[in-house]
This record gives sequence, structure tokens and C-alpha cells, in this order.
Amino acid sequence: MARLTSLLLGALLALGLLFLPAARGRELSPAEHGWMTLVLLAVCALFVHGSGFRFESGVLRRLFYPWLLWPLALLCTAGFAWRAAG
Repeated sequence: MARLTSLLLGALLALGLLFLPAARGRELSPAEHGWMTLVLLAVCALFVHGSGFRFESGVLRRLFYPWLLWPLALLCTAGFAWRAAG
């Protein structure tokens, strides 16, 4: 169930990034671009977790733990949305 949630959250964030910058009709500022980079990294991490890949390294296993990954992805997305709105 956690892997499915990661896949769905990753797909939702990817679709949001696909349409949001184009819908605004202007270029991204450097700060917005930085936040968007973090969101893209979070989307990639969500897809890695959701696809079922298992790391051998304990550090990476903890980094891709869903209860850490989901809030980080949402925090990065909120930062990007806040920066883009302001």
C-alpha cells in the first residue's frame, strides 16, 4: 500500500509540475527554479520507492522510507507553490 501511495503521489506531483509552470505563462525566477529542482528530486524518489526498488545500503533505505519521503515531497511542493505564488 505504501508503494502504491508513493507512485500516486509521484504521478500527482509530476502532473502538477507539467501543467503549473506552463499555466502561469512566465519564466521561472532562480528561487522558483531551485524549489522546482527539489520537487523533481522528490518525484524521482517517490517513483523509485513506488517501483519497489530496494537499496542494500541502510542509509539509503532510511532515506527512501515513506514516512520520511512523503512529508519531504509535500514540503518541497509547498515551498515551490508558495514561492511561485508570491
